[in-house]
Amino acid sequence: MLCCVSGVIGAIAGDEGEPGAQADPTAAASATDAPTTPAAPATTAAESQPSPTAIEVAVPDLVGENAQIAYEKLTELGFTKVKFGSQDADDQIVLYPPNWTVTKQSTEAGAKLRTDRTIVLTCTKEG
Repeated sequence: MLCCVSGVIGAIAGDEGEPGAQADPTAAASATDAPTTPAAPATTAAESQPSPTAIEVAVPDLVGENAQIAYEKLTELGFTKVKFGSQDADDQIVLYPPNWTVTKQSTEAGAKLRTDRTIVLTCTKEG
């Protein structure tokens, strides 16, 4: 980025960037009139294309399980995107899953889901 900025500054300041040197108006204009391209969409090809190794698997019932055990069960089945959420007002981030219990899951037990899809486990530290 610095090399591009110094090149534009050099073009505006003159050949060597010397004080008092006349700037080449065509050089400055070409640096600022560069054609713009529209921004790329936020999704990437990897997100829009299903993983070739992903398969559909029945999601187990994880409610009541220790969050760490639930995570291990899902990863053993091949799930690669397991996220945790908290239902507790005092502890809003699940930092250490062994201290948490699953109270809800984003995909109902028994439903078939591709292993490259996200599963969210809502957890509690209370009770």
